[in-house]
Amino acid sequence: MLYLAAKPGSIVGDIYEPVVNLWKLVQTDPEKVINNYREQWKRLQADLPDYFYTVRERFNNGKDPLDLSFLMRTCVNGIVRFNGDGDFNNSFHLSRKGMKPERFEKVVRLWSDRLKGVEIVCGDYELTVSKLKKGDFAYFDPPYAGNKQRYVSDLDCERLFLVLEKLNKRGVKWALSFDGHRGDLDLSHPVPTHLYKRKHLIVSGNSAIGTVLNGPVEEVRESLYLNY
Repeated sequence: MLYLAAKPGSIVGDIYEPVVNLWKLVQTDPEKVINNYREQWKRLQADLPDYFYTVRERFNNGKDPLDLSFLMRTCVNGIVRFNGDGDFNNSFHLSRKGMKPERFEKVVRLWSDRLKGVEIVCGDYELTVSKLKKGDFAYFDPPYAGNKQRYVSDLDCERLFLVLEKLNKRGVKWALSFDGHRGDLDLSHPVPTHLYKRKHLIVSGNSAIGTVLNGPVEEVRESLYLNY
């Protein structure tokens, strides 16, 4: 996303309003994002780990995007996870105590610069891509098929495939990150072969889940489907 968003006139979107509002703040008011995190990080160091859970409860009640920013940088391995009610439910990463404010500031400033001229929208992905025309490009990074632990809701795969088919008919190029492999485990989900022309397995690192559960280090390879 960092490289795709570099072109003014691009559109990025998500259906989860708190994360969209956070990106809008990064784009338009990076100082606010940076200063808020620095202050919350200091409070965390003074009240470990209780302050994390205070913020988690506050976020679940009010959905403040700045609280979400703090939680994402201080939870276990940065894994964003929600329960069945849509509440953030990951725990504090005791051994790390959060991303250092200096590093966080550099990341925010980089993203703020990259997002200049980019439109950030909150809404359903089908509506977001509905006006794309021949020659346009869309990148989809949905919740992986069958993953019910980290996201607000699961993905309607058949609906996604219908949207991709419509884009094919309009001559829109697209890329889809969708499934993959973890170690020797094949987590592929059947994608209709007529929809795409190429599939690549891209090494994305080691499994964070295995690290959290003190399991074996497993290489993660993510599938990238391309219709061109």
